[in-house]
Amino acid sequence: MERPWPDEAVDFQAAVEGALSRLGGVELTRRVEAEPSLRDGELRDALADLGLLDLDVHGSPVEAAAAARAMLAAGAVVCPWPLVQHLAVPTALRDRIDRVYLVDRDVRRAEHLDLAGRSVALDLVSGEVRELTALGGLSHAPLDPFGVTCELGAVAADELNGALGVHVVLAAFWVLGALGRARDLAVAYAKERRQFGTRIADFGGIQWHLSDLAVAHDGLWELASFSLGRMIDDRLLAADVLALQLTTAESAQAVMRHAHQVLGAIGLCEEHDVTLMDRHIQPQVRRPCGASRMLGLLVEEIRRSGFDSLYPVAATATV
Repeated sequence: MERPWPDEAVDFQAAVEGALSRLGGVELTRRVEAEPSLRDGELRDALADLGLLDLDVHGSPVEAAAAARAMLAAGAVVCPWPLVQHLAVPTALRDRIDRVYLVDRDVRRAEHLDLAGRSVALDLVSGEVRELTALGGLSHAPLDPFGVTCELGAVAADELNGALGVHVVLAAFWVLGALGRARDLAVAYAKERRQFGTRIADFGGIQWHLSDLAVAHDGLWELASFSLGRMIDDRLLAADVLALQLTTAESAQAVMRHAHQVLGAIGLCEEHDVTLMDRHIQPQVRRPCGASRMLGLLVEEIRRSGFDSLYPVAATATV
């Protein structure tokens, strides 16, 4: 969809891109993996100076759009700071809650949970809010670079109205930023790499991979933009949220699979940016649950409440 973006939102994205570029871009993420303390120092200071941490996604359409565009910029360098979890907290509660994480019943690990502050868990299905406590420091894993073991605590009294939709929409745009960067790297490589005297971009098999990659990326862009509009209009329903979460996971899997096919062995090297991005998006697309579980939840919600889409689906569940 051709969504009209406020000039302020586009300018804010450019400001975020510039700030992260000055910090090193993707190389910043590599540095932070080696020195995690940079997250709550140099990186957080830069994000705060931009005013990014003060955005009120429910405050106005312009701020919501600015937050979405900022997530594109952050995702393009897989910015290693819990921006989505921070901005999902309603502004009225930010004096006592620092971050909100989505969970599906239980949870064992959460990214960046070692950073100072209070975190809570919002159950994807029940809507219950519980305290979320780290059980130690970072336990580095290749596909969960900033994961921290954790446990759920007592039920909290906080009302996180709208946090679920904000979390899923902003996460979709963050992932879109990473997928867009992976797409660009794959296209550039296909144009430069030559075999038998011919660009591999001219081979039918490579064109097929690039086409599927583009369709997966653009499909998520369409749904994320549509969902943002519904969120701004306060019309984002449970089925919309689940559909977007599922599409985010499926699109990420498709884009990365085809990008790796185009890049071949070079794309599997740890030094390549696509490999770094593939590792760092995994927590966003695999939590709070996998695609199969999300699909089941979406089907149940459509049966219960219907699905207001281009071709509306009526509810079928009986009371």
